[in-house]
Amino acid sequence: MNIYLSHLTALRFWRAWSILRPLSLREFHGMGKVTSADLFPSSLYQTSMVLRDCAITDRDVCGTLDLLPKMPELRFCLRDCTDEFDAQPWHILHDDKAGVKSTALIARHRSRLDFPRGSFVRLAEGLFICAPELVFVQMASSLSFGELLALGYEMCGCYPRMTQKDVPLVRRPLTTPNRLIAYTTRLRGARGAKLARTVAKQVRAKSGSVMETELAAVAFTSECYGGLGIAEALINAPVALSERARQITRSSWVVLDFYWPDAHFGIEYNGRDSHASAEQQDRDSRKRDGLMVDGIETITLTNSQFQDTKECTKLLDRTSYRAGKRRRKRSEAHASVHRELRYQVGKFHRRHFPH
Repeated sequence: MNIYLSHLTALRFWRAWSILRPLSLREFHGMGKVTSADLFPSSLYQTSMVLRDCAITDRDVCGTLDLLPKMPELRFCLRDCTDEFDAQPWHILHDDKAGVKSTALIARHRSRLDFPRGSFVRLAEGLFICAPELVFVQMASSLSFGELLALGYEMCGCYPRMTQKDVPLVRRPLTTPNRLIAYTTRLRGARGAKLARTVAKQVRAKSGSVMETELAAVAFTSECYGGLGIAEALINAPVALSERARQITRSSWVVLDFYWPDAHFGIEYNGRDSHASAEQQDRDSRKRDGLMVDGIETITLTNSQFQDTKECTKLLDRTSYRAGKRRRKRSEAHASVHRELRYQVGKFHRRHFPH
């Protein structure tokens, strides 16, 4: 019998998997030059589009799990499915009888949909898992717009950051906004599919942290959903430097959190605990000076500025104007929708990234 892990169980599995298969910062910033076969789960494993011979009883599910090969990576990821927060029960997808009730051990989700190609990833004999794009749709049934937006940024991003043997590493992205849009367009009739299609169009790639996601969600989401709808920017953009700038920064390129190339302007986010050491302050100063030599101005947005809704809005609107986008006057109702978007995005992060 086959097990098809789904919903929250699948999400937690992919989070663990992405940490076990990290990219170096250099690889991540060169993502545009890397083929999808080098990046995403559905390109690295055998996939399927059908549910067949589904395990459904507690006994069958547990028995199949017990018989899985002792692959360290697989065992690590499966352990994270149940150990983190309130991950129990196991969520599984099946096409069997209607009316089969969930138990404390197994949460059952019945589906008779026609799934797009690549919806299920084969991890081992008898074990399949919903692909990240399908998980995004499944989570839409239990998340608000802002929460799902935060999840989309996470799945297309590269956090949390790590260091291994003095090499900075980032979590491997699970998908891209374009892949989410394409999948949600093909999948019809699923609960949450309409919301998933709408949200996917608002997700931006390459966020490097929770706070970068919160800033990007506020800045680039369309005004009708509570965002500010400012001029599009590159996120975590590598910027090649001139010879003179390299001498100042001691590096051939630097990365800007948010960068508007045509305006030669960037924003760096300064969180509560980052940039505190003298060494880091020196690097930041050299980075600013090197960019200025190349005609690129940067400003710093602090956490306190971000939390001040009015101040943050004014700063981002000025940035957008500088990048060539004129803003129409927002409606009176926008302020409350904007606050709700901020709350929903923050709520997702407080639950899933409490530290």
